[in-house]
Amino acid sequence: MAAEPQDSASDLLRLDAGKTVFREGDPGDTVYVVLDGKVDLRVNGRLVETVGPGGVLGEMALIEQAPRVATATARTACDLQPISEARFMAMIQQTPHFALQIMKVIASRLRRMNVRLITKKPAAKRRARRTSRPRISPPKAAKRRSSRR
Repeated sequence: MAAEPQDSASDLLRLDAGKTVFREGDPGDTVYVVLDGKVDLRVNGRLVETVGPGGVLGEMALIEQAPRVATATARTACDLQPISEARFMAMIQQTPHFALQIMKVIASRLRRMNVRLITKKPAAKRRARRTSRPRISPPKAAKRRSSRR
């Protein structure tokens, strides 16, 4: 039986507020657990979530073996525990409860995004109706006055 890969406490990542954890498009080879502080997740520059103590970030890219879809930035000074891909996979295999927790994180994020899309849809429809209305041109008298010297 192979030894389980270990991530030591010396791997703890300490970041000051405003520092970047990872950027959209970066390789997704590490998951981070927020031990202390808060991390903002932004997609296309737009804040989609703030992750606090006990929260996980970076799991989607690692699971999909795809580039990061968000940029993670420390909102406050924070301590993060990086978990390598090998360690993450070992934890999934050895601890089904951990796998379930990761699925809950992903499902919860998806639900929140769905709520955001649903609540924004009516506003988008209102904008579409406003822009599809014919424009009303100013009265002819106002046009005449503006053309005089």
